[in-house]
Amino acid sequence: MWWYNRGIICAINHHMKNAIIVATLLFLGACTRPENAPQFIGIENIEVSKIMGTNAVLKAEAIFYNPNDVKMKLRKVNIDIELEGKKIGVINQEFTTKVPALSEFRVPLNASFDITEIGLLNGIISILGGKKVVVHYKGFVKVSVHGYPATVPIDFEEEVRM
Repeated sequence: MWWYNRGIICAINHHMKNAIIVATLLFLGACTRPENAPQFIGIENIEVSKIMGTNAVLKAEAIFYNPNDVKMKLRKVNIDIELEGKKIGVINQEFTTKVPALSEFRVPLNASFDITEIGLLNGIISILGGKKVVVHYKGFVKVSVHGYPATVPIDFEEEVRM
């Protein structure tokens, strides 16, 4: 009789193994990379928020759209800023912001730059006189979905009244 009981135990173990394999496959199937990277829409609300000596702080909001049906986490923003063709600063910020599925989201950006990089006189006229200047943003934004990273390239140019 011991062989009969042993057969039942083996049959139960066999069914448990199959259930574990199926559960593992379902779990791994749910943890896939995002189908599409977030889409960069543009930059809004650009303003010079503070001027201290020859340094100025530029604030803005980057707008993205998450086309996936899963939530994401914003991890990093790394964008070079050019003003009138000259590199004046870098936005290098790290985040742990949750991004909802199938929705637009905004990322607050802050960049400090040296006014002398664009020429002291031109800088003062631009900031105090309300002159329009061309601002170019180039870099990337990193997000992750279920731990899988995705990099979104940024290359955006806009004419801004300072």
